[in-house]
Amino acid sequence: MLNLEQVKQLEARIAKAINYIERIAKEKGEMLQREAEMGAKLSAFQKQEAELKARLESYQGRIDELELHISRFKEEQGKIEESILSALDRLSRFEKDMEKSLKEKPGAPGAGGSDPAGGATKTAPSLASEKPRAERETGGGEPENEGSPDDVHDPLVDLPYGAENKDDPQENGEELDIF
Repeated sequence: MLNLEQVKQLEARIAKAINYIERIAKEKGEMLQREAEMGAKLSAFQKQEAELKARLESYQGRIDELELHISRFKEEQGKIEESILSALDRLSRFEKDMEKSLKEKPGAPGAGGSDPAGGATKTAPSLASEKPRAERETGGGEPENEGSPDDVHDPLVDLPYGAENKDDPQENGEELDIF
């Protein structure tokens, strides 16, 4: 038979088991709540990750587009630079030709082409140089000696005092059409 002490021990064990079960049930509820919160956070993070991936893809597309624009810009800049350098080279050759023709004064020895009246029959050089085309384009040949500024012939300075320059479009009332 059971005695009173055994019943009290059994009762204490049952109370202990009930407390333990209640505590485990409470912990299980807390764990389920945390699991739900973590699931919500996980889905929020997954959504944010998808948004960030989409933004990254759009940014990568924009970067590729900008890199393409940069490469086109560099190509265009190179072409512009080549054009400017070519124009400067042509201008330099033209200036040298003009200086060379201005150095050849009428009636000077070796100038040639002067008429008996003393007027020059030689005209200013055209834009094309007397050098072969290959040398003009590459800038080949030997550099020409540049004269001093005193050697430059200025038709306005050589006019007698009070004489008019009839070839000057501004003096004749005409406009100079450059373009």
